[in-house]
Amino acid sequence: MRTLRLPAREESLPQFRQLALEEAARAGLDTAALQRVELVLEEALVNVIRHAYTEETPDEARPVELTGGADPDGGFVLALSDWGQAFDPVGAADGEDGSDAELLAGLESNLEADLEHREPGGMGLFLIRTMSRSAYQRTNGANVLTLRFPQDAETD
Repeated sequence: MRTLRLPAREESLPQFRQLALEEAARAGLDTAALQRVELVLEEALVNVIRHAYTEETPDEARPVELTGGADPDGGFVLALSDWGQAFDPVGAADGEDGSDAELLAGLESNLEADLEHREPGGMGLFLIRTMSRSAYQRTNGANVLTLRFPQDAETD
């Protein structure tokens, strides 16, 4: 497992991406799974960069930490931590029954709208939840998003 801690800034994305892809390749993920890792990681990081901290928060007070490596259960695992506002991307927009129904309904109506009437955003949570096995917890003031990827392109 390798860990990298950098400020929550867009300029940090390439370094986080490099760590994740190097470790995912070392864990034996196929090309399709590597592409999923890259897309899901970018969506999760962009959400942290845009929403976890205020713009006024100085770099030293807006850390993001990424740990990645082979999953003991097989495949690859990433843990993304930030110390910003509490937010559960896994449980966000769940229906009362815990399903993705509300998230999917909102996404579907947005995709059906023409470009001029679409709401920006919304795809990131959907991609995180459907392209990885994700789990969230708030621990010691940190948001910790765990993302698991099997060695092949299937998530379930």
